[in-house]
Amino acid sequence: MSIEETLIKHITEFETAQFAENEASPTGYSRDFHTVFLKADARFRIASKTLNLTYPSAPPDGTYGEQMSEILERYGAIVSSWKGLLLARKFEIEAALEYETATGEFSESILFDEASRKTMGKIVEAMRTEVHSSEWLGADRKRRVLTAINAVQTEIDKEISNFHLVLGKVVDLGDALGKAGDKAKPAFDRIEQLANAIRGRRKETLEIEKDTDPLKIEDLRHEPEE
Repeated sequence: MSIEETLIKHITEFETAQFAENEASPTGYSRDFHTVFLKADARFRIASKTLNLTYPSAPPDGTYGEQMSEILERYGAIVSSWKGLLLARKFEIEAALEYETATGEFSESILFDEASRKTMGKIVEAMRTEVHSSEWLGADRKRRVLTAINAVQTEIDKEISNFHLVLGKVVDLGDALGKAGDKAKPAFDRIEQLANAIRGRRKETLEIEKDTDPLKIEDLRHEPEE
């Protein structure tokens, strides 16, 4: 399940809880639903950061009734529009995949199933671990690399993405690593693994044979520093 689909699921769950709470306490707020509301708010705050959506960053304050009231206000003013937006994005991508021809030169859709996301996720996680434990990356560059890794992760977590966009994120990741000589070789090896996995998944999406080196990603290796 993609991040967007997870958020849609959580919004639907909150809407169900909201209806049940209103049935249980039409004139006030039922304390029985306080925890459910707080959990929904926490999910919305995390989702907004992950998907770059607007939402208050701090949890609601006050009594349980005041907190529930504020969460409902946040839902009505902000979250209620997310569901339609996310569904529209999902349907637009699916429609693009339906209408493109399998042999089209500019066909760009790439479908990530659970198995491919798991395979690529392991590569990304291994790279993230290497970067966290590295001593050859300065603090600023390490933050840049981790941000680039997260951008790649976001794309492969989607059920449907754009082939060139995903591959571009991998190139950005190589650029973020910069020149680090032989010390960076393990990380660049991971990048090549990831690029090859993305190309392979693209081939499966099209279900046709392609050139052995389609849309070759630029060489991410750098000459060792003198």
